[in-house]
Amino acid sequence: MGSGKDSAESDKASAAGKGPGKQSGGSGKAEATPLAVGDTVVTKVDPATGEGEQTDGSGVIVDDFGDNLAADDADYGRSWALAKRWAIKLDDGRLVFRSSDEVSRSG
Repeated sequence: MGSGKDSAESDKASAAGKGPGKQSGGSGKAEATPLAVGDTVVTKVDPATGEGEQTDGSGVIVDDFGDNLAADDADYGRSWALAKRWAIKLDDGRLVFRSSDEVSRSG
């Protein structure tokens, strides 16, 4: 699980406009609050299957691995089994791992 120090550093980065979920540009619109541990979110239940209709599932973020991820342009030598930022406990009890672009805040 992530430490309080990790969360504090993430909060500092978010406050400085460097964290996830921040919208860039000067459109005058309110900036989105970054995702965090404890947030209720929605994600595709089985996004990697590619078969048939994909269903959405809701759950709660239980851990943030943002500080442990390599740079976005890292070359792993493969396109499968890449690290994901968020650990999410789905309402049906499963634990899934997702990138920020695969998660949306439950509204």
